[in-house]
Amino acid sequence: MKKFLKFTLLFYFSLYTVGEIFHNLNFSAGVQTIFLVSLILTIFELILKPIIKILLLPINILTLGLFRIIIDTFGIYLALFFINSFTTGDLWIFSYHFQSILAVLITSTIINFVFTIFNYIVTRKCKK
Repeated sequence: MKKFLKFTLLFYFSLYTVGEIFHNLNFSAGVQTIFLVSLILTIFELILKPIIKILLLPINILTLGLFRIIIDTFGIYLALFFINSFTTGDLWIFSYHFQSILAVLITSTIINFVFTIFNYIVTRKCKK
């Protein structure tokens, strides 16, 4: 239960941070939508992702672990499918413009990177 709550809060802050920095995540209902998306991503991360990783292990080995990015993107697509008030827009990074699938792929990679940083900070602070 602690891990579930920790992941939910970390995904909440990750989504909020990425949304504020890149302005391509749209949460129509505000805080409630961010919380629902973080719940879906937590359920995906703790329950579905390990199962998918085991099932797709040969592909992941062949791609030297790069297929994990596709698996992480699937979590964002689940949230987009289940929550109507959550949408993603085009992504601008420097002068590059990314649309549709590529924008979601890069956004999910950034969200997971920010989540990993926040998780490292929280885990490191708790150990001291």
